[in-house]
Amino acid sequence: MIAKMVKGKGFRGTLEYDLRQSKGYVLDSNMAGSTARELAREFGQVRALRPNLSRAVCHVSLALAPGESLSDAQWKEVAQKYLEHMDFTENQFVASRHTDAAHQHIHLLINRVTLSGEVVSDSHDYKRQESLMRRLEQEYGLSQVKPSREAERKALTKGEIEHALRTEQPSVRMRLQELVDIALQQANTLGDFITTLDGQGVSIKLN
Repeated sequence: MIAKMVKGKGFRGTLEYDLRQSKGYVLDSNMAGSTARELAREFGQVRALRPNLSRAVCHVSLALAPGESLSDAQWKEVAQKYLEHMDFTENQFVASRHTDAAHQHIHLLINRVTLSGEVVSDSHDYKRQESLMRRLEQEYGLSQVKPSREAERKALTKGEIEHALRTEQPSVRMRLQELVDIALQQANTLGDFITTLDGQGVSIKLN
């Protein structure tokens, strides 16, 4: 299971994206509103308790590997476990399940300002989030994803993927990864590796 977290300023735009009918449906929420406008107004009322907080929006996507699946009830459990693990137990949230992709995934939109006006700390939140993903994989019998510190390379960014789809051309980093993979397969020594890449216009700086 992969989790991606983005912190931002505006609730309305994210709500319009998450709640678009063509994308999916609301899975769970602790709020009264049902439309993006109503929910944005509710989020705004609590956010006003901390007017100087620039990034009150926490937007999280939780995704399974292709071919894996969870029921709505299980996804609701996952959402609640995420909220509890990340200390969002007193915060407004909307969980939506999207059906517009081949892999199952949900979105969580959370107000970092609690109902009592406190702000949930984001200290080490990415590490805490990652440890939860590894635990949930075991609990629900999902495929194990390597921790980021063990990953062979950094995942492609959303921008790189969108650029590749739009231009039908790989990004510079995607092309570089491809060249490095080829060089690793062909080279028997470090010198061979450097020479192979140099022939493709890629210079090496040993670190």
